[in-house]
Amino acid sequence: MAGFPPHVQAVLTLCGITHPDNITTKQAAAYLTQSGVPTAKSTLEVMRTQSRGPKFKKIGSRVFYTKEWLDEYAQGVEVRIYDPSHN
Repeated sequence: MAGFPPHVQAVLTLCGITHPDNITTKQAAAYLTQSGVPTAKSTLEVMRTQSRGPKFKKIGSRVFYTKEWLDEYAQGVEVRIYDPSHN
C-alpha cells in the first residue's frame, strides 16, 4: 500500500484492506465508518440493489469497491448532526 499517507495506511490496515482496488463489502463498510460516514455492510448491500451508494464492480458473483470510489462517495454524503437540546 505504498504511496498512501501514513494516516490513510493506518485506516486501511485497521479495516483489513490489503488491496485498495479490491475492497470487499465488509471492508468498505468499515472504511466508510472510519472515514466519518457510518455505514453497515447491509446498507451497502441494499443500496446496490437500489442503484445507490458508491460505485462497485463484480468479478463473477463477488462484489468489490475501490478506495477511490469509496472516497468519492464519502465526499458527496451529507452528514447531519441533530442536537435535540437546540430546537
